Amino acid sequence: MNKPTSKKRNQDKHAEIIKAAKKLFSEQGYEQTSVRQIVDEAQTSMGNLYFHFPNKLSILKFICKNYINILRKQISEIHDLKFCPEVGFALDLKIGYINTLENPKLFPLWLVIRKIPEIYQTNIENKKIRLQKFFGDKIDSNELDFLAIAMQGIVDSFYEQKGEGRLSKNSVDPGYKIIDYSLRLLGFSSSRIEEVIQEVEKYIQKQNVIIADFFKN
Repeated sequence: MNKPTSKKRNQDKHAEIIKAAKKLFSEQGYEQTSVRQIVDEAQTSMGNLYFHFPNKLSILKFICKNYINILRKQISEIHDLKFCPEVGFALDLKIGYINTLENPKLFPLWLVIRKIPEIYQTNIENKKIRLQKFFGDKIDSNELDFLAIAMQGIVDSFYEQKGEGRLSKNSVDPGYKIIDYSLRLLGFSSSRIEEVIQEVEKYIQKQNVIIADFFKN
């Protein structure tokens, strides 16, 4: 039986470190997880971990970027469902918020993630991609940056409010409120936005929609 190559062993150890970090971040939070705990969970050494990652933050960035790539792939998948632009746009947003803003396991970690400068920029870029994918040339290229930043500001406000406990449990679903405000920015009427939200909710309930779990091995 052939022994695994050095490259394969490195790939396996990298994967084990990521798996261990996901488990610990999920169970006890990012701030409460130490590098030593990740090393112990992955059954490796400090030297091995530092061979793959310079610090704990770099592990989080790696995990997060992979997840954001899932969200970016999702944009194309939902676009291919051939909904009208505003419904596809709203559905894509809502599925993302199901697994971040509305996910009690992931939300505390996402509060940390969204403050990382390069992740913030990636979030802005994803919003630009989403706007271009669903609305195409209906959005002036000169307005694209403004709209993406404005929409990110809306999202940030809801994350901050929830993080500070200022969102009432009985308030309207925050994911749909973000969609509401975002579609208003794009010029849609209140009546049309209500129709869009109803269509999205109907689809989600019918399909039992959820995307790949952030913490899945």
